[in-house]
Amino acid sequence: MNLKLFTVLLVGVAMFSGCASSVKRDSDIGPTSFAMGEDLKIGSVDIVLTGKAKEKAKNNLKFDAVELKQVVERALEAYGFLGNDSDESYASVEIEITKARVRSNFNAVMWGPMAGADGIKGTVTLKNGEGREVDQFEVSVSYALGGIAGGQDSARMDWLYEEFAKKAVGELSNQTE
Repeated sequence: MNLKLFTVLLVGVAMFSGCASSVKRDSDIGPTSFAMGEDLKIGSVDIVLTGKAKEKAKNNLKFDAVELKQVVERALEAYGFLGNDSDESYASVEIEITKARVRSNFNAVMWGPMAGADGIKGTVTLKNGEGREVDQFEVSVSYALGGIAGGQDSARMDWLYEEFAKKAVGELSNQTE
């Protein structure tokens, strides 16, 4: 294969693998029949990391669970789903982060997609006011762009947090894109 063709293929793959997000449901749980809105508001959002994610977080200080929580809360508020956590009848959301990978700024700028993708993966569980699970699904987002503009930490992390929140809240509201 000549070098020109290889370069064109590599650039094409990089362009199509830049950013991705998905929601996956466990077939046992499947879609639920609850409806977000006036009758079901979220009183609290909790973010926890699995043991493996906690271990990796020691070497991955750019991931900030508090910032992710704030972005999810802003998205819930924008949809009108955020209630007052002092009311015990409100539902709660727990997000268990199973994977959080963030490239170094150098690798993101210099190597872009060839350095792998930044990503966040987590299981979102909605519990009603009594603490019973009423919905659960997995959200996965990744960002592999690089270069001077796409490789900056703030651009990458902001996109990851916002896309994760959009997917999670969109799925909770049955308004997925």
